[in-house]
Formats: sequence, structure tokens, C-alpha cells
Amino acid sequence: MKILRGLIAALFVFVPLFILMPSSSAATTQNIILVEPPHRDYQNVFFGDAFALSLRPTGTLGLKVFAPVQEPRTWLIDAALIDEVQTLSAKNSDAQKWLDQLKLVSITDSIIAVPYAHPDLTLTKRLAPTELNYYFEFSKNKLQEFFGRDVIIDKTANWSNGKAKISSEAASAYTYNRRALVFMNTVIPSIQLDDFRSRLAYLLSSGMSVYRQSELATSANLALVAEKRKLRIIGGNYRLTSSREKVPVTLVNDFDVPLKISLHLMPQTSRIELGDIGEITLEAHSKTQVLIPV
Repeated sequence: MKILRGLIAALFVFVPLFILMPSSSAATTQNIILVEPPHRDYQNVFFGDAFALSLRPTGTLGLKVFAPVQEPRTWLIDAALIDEVQTLSAKNSDAQKWLDQLKLVSITDSIIAVPYAHPDLTLTKRLAPTELNYYFEFSKNKLQEFFGRDVIIDKTANWSNGKAKISSEAASAYTYNRRALVFMNTVIPSIQLDDFRSRLAYLLSSGMSVYRQSELATSANLALVAEKRKLRIIGGNYRLTSSREKVPVTLVNDFDVPLKISLHLMPQTSRIELGDIGEITLEAHSKTQVLIPV
């Protein structure tokens, strides 16, 4: 009987100690990094089929969401990648399945926002230090909209593979287009320029060849021209038959919001004086004809 009582007492002493000592490896959080170089240009044309194939369950991106590492885990995600997959999902079922699986598999995990299009940090701080915070916030807001829950920003998180090699052509295109957007923002609300502004970070992304950077630089310049043409003047050739006339000019606003503009015109000859027409409101997606006093 004494031996039996001793065994029972030993069980009560040692069993709780065994349960309260989990292995240290069980508490290690692993990171899953969803960061990719750009797979499309500024006209939304994808560079071949490799990206679509990578989203299949056996593809490089597919394996990360269909066969992820065990919990606990944290996802470091570039919202630019999610945007690309969403664009592709309109015509590719694998892309939509990938998005659905990502939402499902990460439902209890933490998500950290990588700055939009993951630009090289050192170069971005040098070329446009204020933009880096914008890329973080823009990516965070995009991810929160996609996942429907809170996403955090952790600037100490390691998502980069090292310093990117950015060509001078790409860096110059970035600076030129960014300055043009700053000027356009004096008339056009920021929200109308956010898509192009955020995607300018493509030009500073890592993992691209010099050839691909050149392609994107050319594409960005063309996209800027298209963006500028959303607000334009349609003029014409007119013969003046008297000293005082009113010449019709058509103003086009292809943006999604009304714009208030001040029109400043300069004649090519000193013999002509142009009258002031004051501030004009252009409705969204409209053509407005105004008469210029001459």
C-alpha cells in the first residue's frame, strides 16, 4: 500500500511539470514573404505567362499559400503583388483561387505591410524621402481593404533580399514622373493620382533586369502622357474678322471628379490681347466649351 501511494504521489508531482514545459521550437514564428518584382507595365500588360503559372498550387507563389509553413507565422506582403493578382483574376481562375486561399490560410495570422512595390529603401530615401511613408501607408490601406481586418506596419521587418541595382534610366524616369505628379496635384485631387503615384515605385523595385527597368521607364513616361491628357484643351484655327470677338475653346475633363481650373492663355503675337475668363468648374468626364474674349 505504501508503495502504491508513493507511485500515485510521484505521478501528481511529475505529470504537471511535463505538461508545462513545451519545446522552445513550438514558439518560433516563421515569416512568409509575398514580394515579387513587377509583372506588368503601366498599361497593365503582363510580361508573359510566368506570373500566372506561379500562382498554381505547385508554383512558387502557390506553394506559399496552398502549402504554407506551420503556425505560428507572420505574412509580409506587398500590396502591389495583390493588385497584380487581382487584375489577372479577371481572366485567370488560378489567380482568383490563389487570392481566396491566401485569405483563408492567413485568417488567424499577423500581416505586415511591405511598402508598395517594395522600392529600394536607400534609393527611395535619397530620391524622395517623404514618399517612403506614403508607400507604407498605401500598401497597408490596400491590404486592410483586401483582408477586411487590421494590418500593421513594422519598418524593422526584414523583407528585402539586399540592395537593389537600379539603372540611371529608371531612377531618372522616377524623378521626372514624380515631379510631374506634384505639379498636377495643384489642380487634380490626390485620390485621382494615387494609382499612378503608388506604381511609380515599380521603377525602384528590386529583382528586375536592366532591360525590364528600361521597359518600365518607357511605359511610365507613356502613362504620364495619358494621365496629363485627361485634362486638356481642344482648340482650332479661327479667322478674326473684327477687333473684338469671342473664340470658342473646348476643355476636356476625363477624371472621375469635377475640377476647378483657372485658364491662362498667351497669344503668340503682341497684336492680340486675350480677355480673362476667371475660374471654371469642369464636371467629371465632360467637355465644356468656353468663349475667350479676343
